[in-house]
Amino acid sequence: MNTEFDRRLASILEESNLEENQTLNNWTNRTPETPFIASLLEDPRIYLHSEQLIGEDSVPVHSNANSYGTNTNWHSDRTDHNICAIKNVMYLQSTTAARGALRVIPGSHKNPLHEDLLRIGLRHIDGEKDKFLEESNLSGEDIPCYLFNSEPGDIITFNELTWHAAFGGYRDRRTCTFNFYRNPKAPEEIEAMKKEVEYTSKNNGRYGTMGLQYHPWWLENPDHNSRRARWINWLKEWGFVDAYDSQKIELK
Repeated sequence: MNTEFDRRLASILEESNLEENQTLNNWTNRTPETPFIASLLEDPRIYLHSEQLIGEDSVPVHSNANSYGTNTNWHSDRTDHNICAIKNVMYLQSTTAARGALRVIPGSHKNPLHEDLLRIGLRHIDGEKDKFLEESNLSGEDIPCYLFNSEPGDIITFNELTWHAAFGGYRDRRTCTFNFYRNPKAPEEIEAMKKEVEYTSKNNGRYGTMGLQYHPWWLENPDHNSRRARWINWLKEWGFVDAYDSQKIELK
């Protein structure tokens, strides 16, 4: 994984206008440049527990690699409780409290705690100070949480509504993520998913993710993997393929 990560990061820095000291480089995993990482979506060590948690018909909507250059402040990846999504994250270096370990606030994927943390202003917004931390004279590290020390090869799985952070950041702190969505069934879930697709279509380019989320190489499914075929059909039917790939950031 690190070999593919090295090669892909080097090519992105060479072929784009990004600088090596940029705080975050982010790119998609379903590409021929990273075939082993792409194959992990179909590895039972990734998909099996995801399906056990949120349903055998769950789908990996996005899968990215990240090279961080700083801390990750407290936040949740989503706020809509009508979409059930889980993140599988693997750190490619050893992590500790002082060196980028994932921290989560247990139970914060549920209300009222989730919305209470929004209300008090714990969430970091780019260009602004954390309201709660500033007013309380606390640091992000002071927030009570569960901390995951991890080694490469460990998988940490959590609900995307869960508040999480990482401190002790350093240059080229590496993660690979594999995010699965539950197939919506209730009317409110279906409506929320439609809004998710619409939002993605309008805002995908602003996240700076390099390349196609669903590369033609991956969509071709040359090995005729039945699980991937089901995923592809779902992603096309819901409109995620068009939504994610319409505003891609091209490499030169």
